[in-house]
Amino acid sequence: MGAIENHTALMYGYRLGGPADGWAGLASDLTWYSADGESWLMPRVSWATEAMREENHGDHFAGAAEERLAAFGLGKLLLRTYSIGPDDEGHILAATAREADGKPLPLDVAAMSAVSQYDAPLARALSVLELRPHAMKPEWIMASYYA
Repeated sequence: MGAIENHTALMYGYRLGGPADGWAGLASDLTWYSADGESWLMPRVSWATEAMREENHGDHFAGAAEERLAAFGLGKLLLRTYSIGPDDEGHILAATAREADGKPLPLDVAAMSAVSQYDAPLARALSVLELRPHAMKPEWIMASYYA
């Protein structure tokens, strides 16, 4: 098993949030699950897995969402787990990510403005995942994530 590394990236997409922040990026209906004396919120989706219902761990949502995206031909989109706090994480549905690699991130204005090509696939992905974000359109998000 490889080491988990923390990366910083500028991503174009939607911040969804996660159980730790009550899925702050979503306007979707949420449902409570509980097990072993612990309760947590998850988006109410038809594709919820047993793992999502049985354990409070965002990776279960991310894994199931990535499988669903791939099944609908949207496997090139990214579902990144990002840091909300020391032990808490959330998710970003992104079309592209530009990594800083420990250096200042150069911004290419032409590339930054060309991202509107991803708006339709991101909208389709939200539909496939049965999610409604608070944001009306995708945005550039700077976040730390784990890989």
